[in-house]
Amino acid sequence: MGLLVCDIIVKPVSRNLFDKDSMPVERVIVLPGGDACNVACNAAAIGMDTAIVSAVGKDTNGILVRQYLDSHGVDTSCIRESERFGTATSIVMVEPNGERHFLSNTEVFQDLYPDQLTREILEGAKVLSLNGYYRLPNLDDGGVIPAFKLAREMGLLTCVDTVSNRKGSWLSRIEQTLYHTDLFLPSYDEAVEITGETDVREMRKMLGRFGMKVFAVKMGSRGAYVTDFKEEYFIKPFPVERIESTVGAGDSFVAGFLSGQVLGMDMYESALLASAAAARTLRVPGATGGMPSAEVLLRDIGK
Repeated sequence: MGLLVCDIIVKPVSRNLFDKDSMPVERVIVLPGGDACNVACNAAAIGMDTAIVSAVGKDTNGILVRQYLDSHGVDTSCIRESERFGTATSIVMVEPNGERHFLSNTEVFQDLYPDQLTREILEGAKVLSLNGYYRLPNLDDGGVIPAFKLAREMGLLTCVDTVSNRKGSWLSRIEQTLYHTDLFLPSYDEAVEITGETDVREMRKMLGRFGMKVFAVKMGSRGAYVTDFKEEYFIKPFPVERIESTVGAGDSFVAGFLSGQVLGMDMYESALLASAAAARTLRVPGATGGMPSAEVLLRDIGK
């Protein structure tokens, strides 16, 4: 549940772009993206049954992302079509080293509401994942809590992944939601802003009061940290010969971790699967399209 975006990926783009009238690039790729889209598509590629709850506009980009999701085995019946806004779109400018910068319009998520998630939709599901916290006007600031309460009542795990917060007040905007969250999977920079700590073990101490089952931190080239507030593990990144792009690597980590949980893996094994999934995405230009099946990922982690 969350961000569904049409990504226009341009690479490579150098930092002096705006000092020039024009600049040749090697590739311009149009692909669906956004945190929820990336998690849904990559989890489906791993072998999970997935559905996405989001919003698009009545436009060509909306048709494109729906068709892509349908073709990749993601149930799109829970996507709302906005009468007011166009489909969320981002221009993703990728530097030669793989780092990326975004120009985005995401007004359509003003038409994404928690009541889109019904008991019928959740029937038989194992996990409800909210991807894109801080960019979802009706789900941020505790707005998702009714949906999370329903999910927990039905026996689902609830998961939150965050994005950059443009409004500030990092902790106060998510605090009440965390009390209803089982799996919290932010990036390191976002976790620093939320907790006020720079050491992951201090973050763990601060977050322990919320009662979540697992806290995992995505740390880029430094790997990942994961804890259930009893045990903890530092997961080394899987080697990648050549990084094509870092777009969507964090979302692939989430897809891998949630897939591990659905497959019955413990926290450590789920984090290994998540790191292997992230490494697979680093090898392709977009956030989706590079994810193999669970069988391949299990071989990557030696199982």
